[in-house]
Amino acid sequence: MILNRYLFKEIALNFTATLLVLSLIIVGNTFVRLLASASSGDLPLDLLGNMLLFGSLKNLLRLIPVALLIGMMLAFSRLYRDSEMVALGASGVGPKEFYRAIFSFVLPLTVLMAVAVFIFSPQLEVQNQALRKEMYQRPEAAGIPPGQFVTAGNKTNNYTVLAEGIDDSRTVMERFFIRVQDGANEILVWAQSAILFVDSATGERFLQIRDGYRYENDAERGGMSIIHFKEHGVRIPLRSFTRSISIESVSTLELLAVASPANQAELQWRLSIVLSTLVLALLAFPLSYTAPRQGRFSKIAVAILLYGLYANVLAMLRGMMERGELPAWIGMWWVHILMVVLAFWLLRKYYGKPA
Repeated sequence: MILNRYLFKEIALNFTATLLVLSLIIVGNTFVRLLASASSGDLPLDLLGNMLLFGSLKNLLRLIPVALLIGMMLAFSRLYRDSEMVALGASGVGPKEFYRAIFSFVLPLTVLMAVAVFIFSPQLEVQNQALRKEMYQRPEAAGIPPGQFVTAGNKTNNYTVLAEGIDDSRTVMERFFIRVQDGANEILVWAQSAILFVDSATGERFLQIRDGYRYENDAERGGMSIIHFKEHGVRIPLRSFTRSISIESVSTLELLAVASPANQAELQWRLSIVLSTLVLALLAFPLSYTAPRQGRFSKIAVAILLYGLYANVLAMLRGMMERGELPAWIGMWWVHILMVVLAFWLLRKYYGKPA
């Protein structure tokens, strides 16, 4: 029991420290990317914090397996460096005792991972998609910052837009002006307010302009027609955005209900995130074996490369399943089996045949 608590503590401390460092790196990179989008006008500043939160939580689940692998290897590498592994081996402590401590920590973590991946992760993605939809419908996302003229298009087909101000809700543009040049036809619109909205069927942006005037030149008769309107709609493709409903936001029960290739791929991907926690925990102990006078961090570099290969193969298989190029019965399960076989092979190589 004393040994079990000691090893549990070593694994937990190193895992927590590794996860914290990796999280700081991911959060920092996400913040820099979002800040660049905000500075270029693609992301409203008031949504920066929420986007950072959702993006960081989403990436955190994917960091846990690799953080566990590196943390466990750091813990066992220290035991090898301080000759504690040699002393424990001489005292009759074998891999069974180590795995008892390993899985007393990993099994509860895996249960939490399963709950997070299968239940909370889709809900988190729904919130993320809702936030992106709100961002997409903001005037700033269409390239219409308040108080600035914005021009898009070419010499014969172009738009010039000006919104003098945007209200506190960040949705209504006040004292709105737009000039549309379509070949020889020129249209000027001035209105008290305008709202940007997105067509749910086509994904195109439209301006709902209220209480204004439309000025249009008449090429055939000459002169200009003036129309006063209460409400008017104009399509405004100022920037090109690709919008699609992410399958990551679909609940696990809905994925089980429809056996499409994309749903099968997503289900196996979610299961792979959970299984990789157990697989990497099984692999970490024999992979951390360090011979005398061997560098402490040499095996960690090998582990990171091995994890990169493992994760990339799973991602490649996921893409093949989504495109229907790989049957679901082949899927991703065999990759986990290969990693388990590798773990047992390393155990036998370094620690001999179990008694």
